[in-house]
Amino acid sequence: MGRARYKTHGGIPNGSTLNFGSNLQIYYRWNEGITSESITTTQEDDSTSTTTNVTTWADQSSNANNAVQTTDEKEPLLASDGSVDFFHDADGDNADYMDFTSFRVNANEDFLSFIVADLRDGTTCTYLSDSGGEILEFNTLNKHKFKSSGGNTDVLINDDGGFQTPNGEKFLVMLHRTNGSTGTIIVYKNGKPADSSVTNAGGFDLKNLGSKNDASNFFDGKMYDVGIVHATVSDEYRKRLEDHLICKHGLERLA
Repeated sequence: MGRARYKTHGGIPNGSTLNFGSNLQIYYRWNEGITSESITTTQEDDSTSTTTNVTTWADQSSNANNAVQTTDEKEPLLASDGSVDFFHDADGDNADYMDFTSFRVNANEDFLSFIVADLRDGTTCTYLSDSGGEILEFNTLNKHKFKSSGGNTDVLINDDGGFQTPNGEKFLVMLHRTNGSTGTIIVYKNGKPADSSVTNAGGFDLKNLGSKNDASNFFDGKMYDVGIVHATVSDEYRKRLEDHLICKHGLERLA
């Protein structure tokens, strides 16, 4: 028999992968911990349509920091593939988003963020933010934006076209900050690093999923896995997490 595999309380498989333990700050995991409700809407022609709206996406880390939305018009949908589908409504009143309890990554502290997503519109498409304008965002096809209290940093990812984040493609993106006060940041897509690193060691808070401050730059597309590891993460551990997510979602490793 092969070696037994099991899940940690943080929800990431152990064994050949890794255990981040309490360093896993949040983890919204594909097809797990989702509470939904059926909403029937009557159209102007008296026809009706029914959607499955997500009210809670339970955090699979040990912090139980669930993402919630209680307003029907702002609830994302549960897609048939188990993902959570956010609609930006052209940044209108009915754009979808969820909130969780705020947490902080201080200046000069290392972290690793990860998201598996499939964008419908990746222009100014924020997936994590707080009320002060600090964001993690798909800004354009060729740019990822990270804004901390120390300022805004754009990561250009158009090295050869293979690293872009186009609409209609399911992919994994990681943002890895290391080196403490230097704040070296490298963005990875499906395991492939951008050609160059940038620096931003500023602190930031996060409490919004799928929006910039619940007010603009709303996410448009599907989220599958979203998480933050608040710790110094070695390249070996990052690669193990990449392997797990790439295999889990049937993605092509680019490097």
